[in-house]
Amino acid sequence: MSIKIGVIAEDTSDIEVITEILSKHIEKSDFSIKKFVGRGCGKLKIKCGAWVDNLSAQGCSHILIFHDLDSNKEDELRKEINTRINNCKFKETLIVIPTEELEAWLLTDAAAIKSTFTITQDIKIPGDVEKIKSPKEFLCKLIKRASNKNYINTIHNKKIAEKLTTKSLSTCPSYRAFESYVNEKIIPSL
Repeated sequence: MSIKIGVIAEDTSDIEVITEILSKHIEKSDFSIKKFVGRGCGKLKIKCGAWVDNLSAQGCSHILIFHDLDSNKEDELRKEINTRINNCKFKETLIVIPTEELEAWLLTDAAAIKSTFTITQDIKIPGDVEKIKSPKEFLCKLIKRASNKNYINTIHNKKIAEKLTTKSLSTCPSYRAFESYVNEKIIPSL
């Protein structure tokens, strides 16, 4: 049986990455994605309550809200999003806040990056990718240095995500809550 999963994220490339990561846990034929894209964090925060209600009306069994931490404080950001969805009747909603950006999750797997850009040399990525300031910029500079190719997040994030391993992703604490939710709530509902 296929389930509908609602995803609210800041941009389309985030939706693509999330879809690829979900497919590491669930067969693609077992789920479909209904989405809303904020085109930035401001609109996402303002509209997320209405979007949760809309996704619920579209028959989504679970709704995932992704918002980069950026320079926010996690507890304050989570509280703000919770306040905006508090009046929603739909309760199977998870707020995921990657530290500092979703691109940090992509940096967990050097082999995936090397394969995506056909890099032959070793690349150095700090052990705790969630401490990297501006992971998207770090990824851009890393790829330029190692391959002289241009990293374009709207093109390459999905390609890197396709090659990520869940083992590498699980090194990110912000990913673990997502993984637990998928394993404990979504997979049992299939």
